[in-house]
Order: sequence, then C-alpha cells, then structure tokens
Amino acid sequence: MSKLIFLSSQFKVLVPIIKVVGDFCNLKCGYCFYYTRDQLTPRVMSGTLLEKFLREYMELYSGHLSFIWHGGEPLLAGLPFFERVVELQRRYLKEGQNIKNAIQTNATLVDDEWADFFKAHDFRVGVSMDGSKESHDHFRLNHGGGSSFDQVVRGINLLRQHGIEPGIIQTLTHDNTGRVREDFNFFANILGAKRWGVNDFFDVKAINQAMLDQSINNEELVSFLEAYIDMWLAQDDGEIRIREIENFMAGVLGKRAPSCTFNGECNRYFSMEYDGRVYPCDRLFSYPELLFGNLMSQPLSDILNGPARLKFVEDVSALHPNCVPCEWQVACHNGCTANRVGEIRGKYYFCETRKAIFGYLNDKLKQYRQQDEGGDSYNVGQ
Repeated sequence: MSKLIFLSSQFKVLVPIIKVVGDFCNLKCGYCFYYTRDQLTPRVMSGTLLEKFLREYMELYSGHLSFIWHGGEPLLAGLPFFERVVELQRRYLKEGQNIKNAIQTNATLVDDEWADFFKAHDFRVGVSMDGSKESHDHFRLNHGGGSSFDQVVRGINLLRQHGIEPGIIQTLTHDNTGRVREDFNFFANILGAKRWGVNDFFDVKAINQAMLDQSINNEELVSFLEAYIDMWLAQDDGEIRIREIENFMAGVLGKRAPSCTFNGECNRYFSMEYDGRVYPCDRLFSYPELLFGNLMSQPLSDILNGPARLKFVEDVSALHPNCVPCEWQVACHNGCTANRVGEIRGKYYFCETRKAIFGYLNDKLKQYRQQDEGGDSYNVGQ
C-alpha cells in the first residue's frame, strides 16, 4: 500500500508508544499489565527494527512528532540504544519537523549519565511511584520481594540535580485507597511533586488471579478522588497539577480534556512491541484480536491503514447507548478503552465515578462563584 494520510483518523499525527524491551523489567509490581508474563528474560528491540520504525514513521508525518518510550523498564535497553534513537531521529528529520521524546521509568536505574542524557536531549521523564514508602512498597517490589522506594527517591533526586522535574504516575489499588491523605501529603509536601497522575487498577479480564481483590470499585474511586480534590484545593498551590483533576475540571468548564481517557482520542495512539508487533495501546496487549500487524514483515503505512486498525477505530469510536443521554458524554467519551466491560464497544466500568466527580467539581465551582459574587476571591485550577 502506498503512503496515506490516514483517512481513519481525524488526527494529523498518530503518536507511538514504543516498548523497547517488551515486558523485561527489574521490578515485579503486583498490578503490572505484564505481571503474568516473563519479565526476567532480557529482550531489546534490534537496531534494524528501530531504524526501520523511525525511518518509516518520520516519512509518514510532518510537523510535531512525539515519541513515548515505554517498557517493561525501558532503561534496561541501555544508554547506547537511546543514543542511537537520537542519532536516527536526527538523520531522518525532515524540514518542518520537530521532535519531543518522553520516557516512562521506575527511576531505579537512573544515574548521572542517564540524567545528563535526558537533559541534553530534552526528554520528558515520567516516574512510576505510588506514594509514601508504605504505599509504594506494597506492590512495587523487585524480583526478590525487596523494597524499591529508596532507589526511586534517589533516581528522582538525581533527575532534579540535573534540572529535570519528573512527572509522577501513581497506581491506585484497593489496599492503598485507605492511605489517600498520607500519599497526597507525601507527594505534595515531602517529595515536592508538581505534576502527577493516578492510574486506577482494574483488571477487567481477571488476568492476574493474585490481584483480583485489588481492583478498584466505583465507590472507592469516588471517595479517593473527592478527597484528592479537597486536599488539592486546601493546598492552594497553583504549581501543583494533578492530571485527573485537570481532566475533570476541563469537562466542567466545557473545555477539551488533555488525556486520551477523557477526550475520546484513543485511536490517536498506537503501541509497538520490541519484536515489531503493533497494537492500539500498551494497555491492550492482552487482546490478541487487536493485533494490527508486525513491522518486521509489513510497512508501517500498511499496518496503520490496515483492516484491523480500521475495525478498532470504528469500535472504539462507537457511542455506547448509555452515553447518549449523559450530560457529561462530550467530557468523558466512555472512558478508557482498556476499562470497558465486555468488549471495546462495552460500557466504561467507572461510568458512575465520572458522573459523580463531574457533579462534585461542578458543585465546588458553583460555591466558589457564589463566594466571588459575595465579594470573596476564588482561584480554582489556576
């Protein structure tokens, strides 16, 4: 198939999530998407496949290009691998293109050399961390069952010493919902984090039998998010940006939310494994029917314009019947595809959470407006 500007997408550029080491990781986090897979065998994308991907991807698109480097633990690919990434990006850069790299890491392998590299090449760095030591070490352990907390804090501090303020991703499990206040205080006042997001653990396909009792339910998530909103408002720090609050606030204010789990842009992304297999997202590798193709044997343009991806775009964009009358539909878009129950066209499990929190924030905003009309100032989300 010849090069196309993908008619299956309203987006000018599709964003790749590249799993350069597959499931390979130096930690064994209980809630990981890949916990039941082999995470000990070293796997690294070949230089040949890396170059083929970058050459074909950069030929397809113009303008701003974003690359998200993921794992497993992507730093296990080694610094020379990412030096090669930067070299190839420069080689295939076309006039009018600009590049932004982001990497998601557990930070345990960060040293001065890695931090220097990230700073020199303007990488955005995300660090996975679940809160205070008690919360973090509940599930984020190494393969021997040992703590990873101190190593993560060390990695974050090294990044900061080199002028990089990482974003934090917190994964919320059932056991950690009871530590909401301790964890917010840790992030905001001890770690001094300025940007973080919350991933709720929900094993929709019950793949990890050992974690079945750790999936979050709607009642727990509503309670958690209301507490986070209240603490964020009480903190009164305009520099703290919490992804979920920003997304909900955008919906209440009638603006476009930044995250794909709110704005309906799931089909803006695709994810590639270390061996060339291409899926919609790194959260959907457990759906074999969603395999778009393999870059080892197909051109990228054929994969992204192929029937498997076209079918996914159709399914993921279909409006669920329950969404039709919902006042928050345009602010929610039936949530994250990976947490839809039954199938890709199914209903988002946390639908009731979304409704409750949109309403909670909307009421908060009304209260602040009433105070403002009475002569008091307010500053929500600034």
